[in-house]
Amino acid sequence: MPARFLAVIRVAAALVGGLVLLSCEEPVELNIDQARSRLVINSNFFPGEPVSLRISATRPVGSPVAAAITDAVVTLYEGDELAEELDYYTDESGRQGGHYRTQHFRPQVGQRYTVHVRAPGYDPVTAVSSIPEPVQLTGLQIVTLSSAVADDKLTYDFTLLVNYADPDHEVNYYDLRVYQRVTPYKLSDGGDTIRMSPYLKTVSTPAYEASQAETISVLLQDRGPNGGVQVHLRSHLDPRQELLGEIVAELRTVSPEYYYFQRSLGPDLSGVSGGLQEPIILFNNVNSGLGIFAGYTSVQLDLQLVASF
Repeated sequence: MPARFLAVIRVAAALVGGLVLLSCEEPVELNIDQARSRLVINSNFFPGEPVSLRISATRPVGSPVAAAITDAVVTLYEGDELAEELDYYTDESGRQGGHYRTQHFRPQVGQRYTVHVRAPGYDPVTAVSSIPEPVQLTGLQIVTLSSAVADDKLTYDFTLLVNYADPDHEVNYYDLRVYQRVTPYKLSDGGDTIRMSPYLKTVSTPAYEASQAETISVLLQDRGPNGGVQVHLRSHLDPRQELLGEIVAELRTVSPEYYYFQRSLGPDLSGVSGGLQEPIILFNNVNSGLGIFAGYTSVQLDLQLVASF
């Protein structure tokens, strides 16, 4: 089968508050008017971590918000064997509602997982996905690099070449995410530099300046004709408060369900507009309901931005 290549750059919600990327992501709220309300699942799961689901319901006609579901019975199967019944946990921050999570069970690569959800007043729903084998990043290279200072902000404009060991003769799906590691600092009264804990900061593209709550996501199908993919990015730094660290590339090898759902979220950040906006049709793999239940795995590779050029 000849390799096919498709890349879509979009904005995806992510949690990047520390050095370790979290597998639990921001929920997507589906406020869809329905004559009959249906259950909505939102879950991306990762090997070795608890399986977590946020469950809500589509917005009934006349209701201002979607309903959170707190009394569901949620069971997870590995193959045909019961893995665990998930427990409900409230969100201490109170911002996103609660979630259902496994206590002891951790999913593994290569297994098929099925989730069943029942809640009073709703049709029961099921969803199936798996975690694909991870594909390794084989190289990062800065192709072009320039910098500029404006309003006391330092901006690095660069093209990053990413290579990965995409297997031949099979279709694979990826989500490439790129971050900038920075180290906040302050000066003591004596003039010494006091470094604080480093963290991952978002980067942007020339077509879209990402905010701190978003990250650029490049969705890929197989590998490019030249063996890799080039991404034009911008990294912003406040040199009065931040020290430049490494560029961090995360390559997620994702299930087809993950890929098609993320692709359906959009938007396309290529900068090309046809004048008319097509309606958004969200991909759905929840039988008798809506939403996404999808597995993925990931690897990371670091690269010094300035020293590498």
